[in-house]
Amino acid sequence: MQLGLRLWGNIVREIFSGPLLIDIVITVTLLEWGVLSWWHRRTGRGIPMSELRGTLLAGLYLMLALRASMMAAPWYVVALLLLAAGLSHAADLWRRWNA
Repeated sequence: MQLGLRLWGNIVREIFSGPLLIDIVITVTLLEWGVLSWWHRRTGRGIPMSELRGTLLAGLYLMLALRASMMAAPWYVVALLLLAAGLSHAADLWRRWNA
């Protein structure tokens, strides 16, 4: 029992101490995007991709910036990813405001 808990603790520590958690979240987000896109194309129901694109892109860019920072990427890589997140967010707000 003790060995199992220690092993589980090591697994959880590994997931939360490095970029693996961010990789998992990015993967789940991309899968969600794909499933929602497929569902909307197949049924015509759900959220159109034009409504999700800006929000999902901004979030993905933020996650990539966090991952790059955790991996000690050069500052300009993190800055460019944050800039891309901000531009995606601004474009999404602009589109919604003018809709």
